[in-house]
Amino acid sequence: MAFVSLFFMFLLWPVWIIMIALAFLLPWLGMALTTVAAVLLAANAGFLALLLFIRFKWKATGRMEKTFINSYEGWRRYALLSVKLLLNAGVVWEIIVVLACAALLIFQPWNAVLP
Repeated sequence: MAFVSLFFMFLLWPVWIIMIALAFLLPWLGMALTTVAAVLLAANAGFLALLLFIRFKWKATGRMEKTFINSYEGWRRYALLSVKLLLNAGVVWEIIVVLACAALLIFQPWNAVLP
């Protein structure tokens, strides 16, 4: 599981840099952080819906079952296992991100910090 976290951190390092820069620049520019949180919430909710749709379709065809995956040998089996793992982990990750963005919009902790 740590490998998946490191993989996503390595893959998304430009996003982290942009988010950190926005966190420092937006208060000075006078832009509302609630707008950014709302945009992130909408984008992540849309991606979560897409992941859930793909997972539902893939599961409905029976390609997520252990017997189907074990019927393959070699790299195809490992590819199907990794897609299954990443699809499930992606859904969990997007749920966490959507809940975090919703919590930021509800509680707005930056109002206590920013002038």
